[in-house]
Amino acid sequence: MTTYVFALAFLLHACTALAWPGAASCSVRADLDSGTVCGVQRSVEGSKYASFPGVPYAKQPLGDLRFKELEPPEHWDVLQATNEGPICFQADVLYGRLMQKSKMSEACIHANIHVPLRALPLGVHRPTRQLETISVPVIPEELTPPGLPILVFIHGGGFAFGSGHEDLHGPEYLVSRNIIVITFNYRLNVFGFLSMNTTKIPGNAGLRDQVTLLRWVQRNAKNFGGDPNDVTIAGQSAGAAAAHLLTLSKATEGLFQRAILMSGTGISSFYSSSPAFAAYMSKQLLLVLGITATDPDEIHQQLIDLPAEKLNDTNAFLLEQIGLTTFVPTVESPLPGVTTIIDDDPESLIAKGRGKNIPLLIGFTSSECETFRNRLTNFDLVKKIQDNPTIIIPPKVLFMTPPELLMDLSKTIDRKYYNGTISIDNFLKSCSDGFYEYPALKLAQKRAETGGAPLYLYRFAYEGQNSVIKAVTGLNYEGVGHIEDLTYVFRANSVVEAPDAVAPSDDDVCMKNLMTDFFVNFMTCSKPICEDNNSLELWPANDGMQYEDIVSPTMVRSMEFSSRQQDIIEFFDSLTSRSQL
Repeated sequence: MTTYVFALAFLLHACTALAWPGAASCSVRADLDSGTVCGVQRSVEGSKYASFPGVPYAKQPLGDLRFKELEPPEHWDVLQATNEGPICFQADVLYGRLMQKSKMSEACIHANIHVPLRALPLGVHRPTRQLETISVPVIPEELTPPGLPILVFIHGGGFAFGSGHEDLHGPEYLVSRNIIVITFNYRLNVFGFLSMNTTKIPGNAGLRDQVTLLRWVQRNAKNFGGDPNDVTIAGQSAGAAAAHLLTLSKATEGLFQRAILMSGTGISSFYSSSPAFAAYMSKQLLLVLGITATDPDEIHQQLIDLPAEKLNDTNAFLLEQIGLTTFVPTVESPLPGVTTIIDDDPESLIAKGRGKNIPLLIGFTSSECETFRNRLTNFDLVKKIQDNPTIIIPPKVLFMTPPELLMDLSKTIDRKYYNGTISIDNFLKSCSDGFYEYPALKLAQKRAETGGAPLYLYRFAYEGQNSVIKAVTGLNYEGVGHIEDLTYVFRANSVVEAPDAVAPSDDDVCMKNLMTDFFVNFMTCSKPICEDNNSLELWPANDGMQYEDIVSPTMVRSMEFSSRQQDIIEFFDSLTSRSQL
């Protein structure tokens, strides 16, 4: 093990806290392919930027469009893009006050675009009859700088809840570093991932929304000063799993150049992409709704005739039976007129080399599942396991295992993590290892085996002095929980701007600068540390057995996979192989 302690001057900017950028009156605009959007001008650390929240990137999926692939947005003349739109229908069981209360609606297909002011194309600030604007000097076209890098971020939430709103995904840290930041909403739970394996309800609508957004970015990137050939997709948790799935899809070729996966991959065990799981969930939905029809067209008609609130209530009921996810991405059968997103099991696609041309930055935290403690306690997980021991089997493994082998697998996991004692603590350890650390380590191994673009792996182990997640959950655990690394890249405004907010410590601010450096560097040169950084090469590409341990703002340790981690890989590999006997 080698420990690197490096000077902050090489990688960090001044360790100063950010001030909340106050919104100005309508003063900036962009001319998109669907019409003009009028946004707001903000500033952060003296840098001005434009925000265009709540921009429709497609026609809203209402009525007969409920489960269909999104259609192009309707044209408008001037749209006041000054407020974020409604969030998609959901039942939040995790984020709590990280997500500010917002109106829910099926008309939730909106993007939030944040652009350094200098990047907006020339002329878009000039006064017009409709808009009060500011003027900028005219620069000859040959001196116009190239478009800025674009980060498209996919929010997490178990494919069941969450949003791209600024309450958790404040763009300030990145946009101040000359990055265009785009967050967005996509259909969730039953609305986004119900699959009947038919042309009318094919499943994966939420993933198709993401592809639609990426195509929208390609069409409009230059209109807001971005480079369509320099797009990075990123996501956290289920958003990271989605981002990874997009790298494996033929439908996304040419839409982005690299991907950042925070606490999630397409092979993560916290969900099952098996069509058997999709069929199981669709049956559960119809059972709860009392729909007894067998004809696919009749089922579809009854589902689109239902009020959205009824479907949302049914999803909430199912979520209480399952825990943290309900309807999720699934492997698809080819269907006429439907864009296929996942055409095979993700592990099979990786083995075939699909997506290996995409550079990856992958991370996990040191105590992932601690963030779920309150939810799992309220869920009465211990009693549920006592009533049904197979609950401890990761969902991905559970739905690929013949029923006669389930109890045997359950006993194997019991011996490894529980030793006969069912407790939240033991489940959280199994959850952290199996749902998050194992998939990240395994993906690093698989990339090394198949070759291709470089992959960089990190473990985030910095215990912030003023942890946003610990403040929200009221927990005091050892290590770093799910979502915590995200808060050093995106500003958690719902907490940072709260009346009882505690100012970040100097180390917390420096860690924010460090993580932001890693992201910006990766977007710039496809490496977390660029060669022209005037520092040592501290982060070599993955060789299938190493990662960077981010311990503090001044200490990043280059580590080989430990014996514990190798044991994790062997154990969960064995579960998969035994399930297929």
